[in-house]
Amino acid sequence: MLDFNGRVAIVTGAGQGMGKAHAMTLASRGARVVVNDVVAANAQAVVKEITDAGGKAVADTHDVAAAAEGIVTTAIDSFGQLDVVVANAGILRVGLFGEQPKDEFWKVFDVSFKGTVELAHAAWPHLVESGSGRLILISSSGVLANPGAAAYGAAKGAIWALGNTLAMEGDRVGVQVTTIMPTAWTPMTESAYSHPTIISTLRDAMGPEKVAAFITYLAHQDTTVHGDFFQVGGNHAGRLVLSGLPRVFVADGSAEEWAEKADELRADSDTVEPFRVTGDQFASEMIASNPSVADAFKDINTADLGA
Repeated sequence: MLDFNGRVAIVTGAGQGMGKAHAMTLASRGARVVVNDVVAANAQAVVKEITDAGGKAVADTHDVAAAAEGIVTTAIDSFGQLDVVVANAGILRVGLFGEQPKDEFWKVFDVSFKGTVELAHAAWPHLVESGSGRLILISSSGVLANPGAAAYGAAKGAIWALGNTLAMEGDRVGVQVTTIMPTAWTPMTESAYSHPTIISTLRDAMGPEKVAAFITYLAHQDTTVHGDFFQVGGNHAGRLVLSGLPRVFVADGSAEEWAEKADELRADSDTVEPFRVTGDQFASEMIASNPSVADAFKDINTADLGA
């Protein structure tokens, strides 16, 4: 059993759905949990479930985007330390980009992205002090095309980019950062699909406890797997990376030449090149422009190259 030995975890958006599952699973393995949710009744209900089962937890109702420091203060005041943060809070408001009110767009974006930034920033020194701090960020398949969810997708894409850099910076100070793209049966997905087989698969094989188990593994003090972007749902997980298709070349770079290459620019390929850090993409681009420069990168760690 992965025992958390009294370590302290914050889970935001933990009043229901996946957040609740994360909080319950961590608590069941000995973590002391700050159950954060802006709906006080939901947070308190989860705390009661945890404590009734013999675990330790406190409720917190601070808004992640506006008062994330308060969430961290609750952890320190209640338990004296902070070791794990699961930045789960997020909301979805569906609306086509050209029709959605801007204030609604920014509300969705801020809860997911600004809330993640504010919480991570407030928690960071405590995670460093922990000596085995764990920060788990929640992205989404919304980073891909999903009409009607531009705000949500933009926020989740920003979280993915943030996690990439925080993972590198965290390695320098002993904080393991991982970003996940979860799929589970939650209040957010209950009404998203109508096909009965899709619904039954989500409900019966992809419960939120499946994602919670993976997050609990990532959060454990002995876990070494980290720093990547994982899609997880049901009993499977896969690492995701940004990849580039084969480059298309022109002789002189005129607009007319590019027009002649339209079909090649649109073409897919079974050959892709993965990019995990900025330096990987930069090196690939430089070598494509001048193959002889490849020698210059042989002794360079691309992770040290900036934007």
